[in-house]
Amino acid sequence: MSRRFLNMVSQKYGSRLYTLCRIELNKHIFYESAAAAVQQVAKAKKMRDGWPSTISNCKRLPRSEISFSAAPGLASNSNFHFFSLVPGQGEGCVMATDPHCNTAIYDSAMGSVLLLPPANFRKPCNSIALSIPKRRCANSSSLSHEDDHALYVMSRSDGSFELFNYCRTRVSDSPPVDNNWYWFSLPRLPPWLGDRGTTNVVSRPFAAAVVDNTNTIYVSTSDGTYAYDTSTGIWRQAGSWVLPFRGSAEYVPELGLWFGVKGPDSPQHRLCAFDLNSSAGPSSLYEWGYLDDLPDEWATLERHLVYVGSGKFCIVTHCIHISSSEEENVTNEELTLLTGVELVDRGDGIEMIEHRSQRYNIQDARIHCVL
Repeated sequence: MSRRFLNMVSQKYGSRLYTLCRIELNKHIFYESAAAAVQQVAKAKKMRDGWPSTISNCKRLPRSEISFSAAPGLASNSNFHFFSLVPGQGEGCVMATDPHCNTAIYDSAMGSVLLLPPANFRKPCNSIALSIPKRRCANSSSLSHEDDHALYVMSRSDGSFELFNYCRTRVSDSPPVDNNWYWFSLPRLPPWLGDRGTTNVVSRPFAAAVVDNTNTIYVSTSDGTYAYDTSTGIWRQAGSWVLPFRGSAEYVPELGLWFGVKGPDSPQHRLCAFDLNSSAGPSSLYEWGYLDDLPDEWATLERHLVYVGSGKFCIVTHCIHISSSEEENVTNEELTLLTGVELVDRGDGIEMIEHRSQRYNIQDARIHCVL
């Protein structure tokens, strides 16, 4: 497994602080082997007691690494605090932007913070982020270094789009120089052109993936799917089909497929594998259920994947529980579930093996995001 830790950002209720802690994968999410996972999960299902026995409860978060503070007056504007890993910099290199577009990177390996140029638009916390290496940005000659990397970020609220260009070296070893690390605005999604030549209002993007040897980005809205050419900076309509997942999909070279989770509008928790190389649209090849025994009273708000290497994923599921008393007082309780799954190629097909599921419902804090 190429990663040892997950990065979890939480916020205390009524606080301006966003706290980063790290979760050890082999201790909390994955068993020591696929065989051990099959045995332990089967054993847990036979010993049901209260909450689904396969979902353990974490009453305390791990020790915090660092806290990011929102500016005064922005504590309630939590939706526009965006966090992302910076691929190629290490699994503990986390970028943060606030509602004023101020940007900083924290490097957990060195315990250092690097201030960066401000972003061009404020980003909702559920913005889609896709990383592409060794590509030249349209209308810019700065992405020519062999170690250059681009993090493409798109808002799911209005389709605002930009990239963050950086060198694939540790921030602590090689500080950025002028014009090497910067934000660059990209054209938004164009209006959708209907069959009769009519122009529709642009729908909100809900899914995206990198395809075609990292040269093309597919972005789906309710109207259909667009294709963005990263070498020319030009959008085109790819087709009326849509990507069968929400958020971003992960490509696993060892398996030769893309993987994503179905959105909260799906009645079931499903992980799917598909092929994006078909010009007719994505071809769904596999679907697996997870969290099959989640109580019905917990409604799903959001799901996304975190790929940790070696065919292993952590599926992050944000839920809400709505309960009402006889006095008709309604209380909302938020819950975040981390589910470890492993995908194994058996030769005649791919098998999904479920590892641990951990639930986090800390009384005085909410889980903002998991990276």
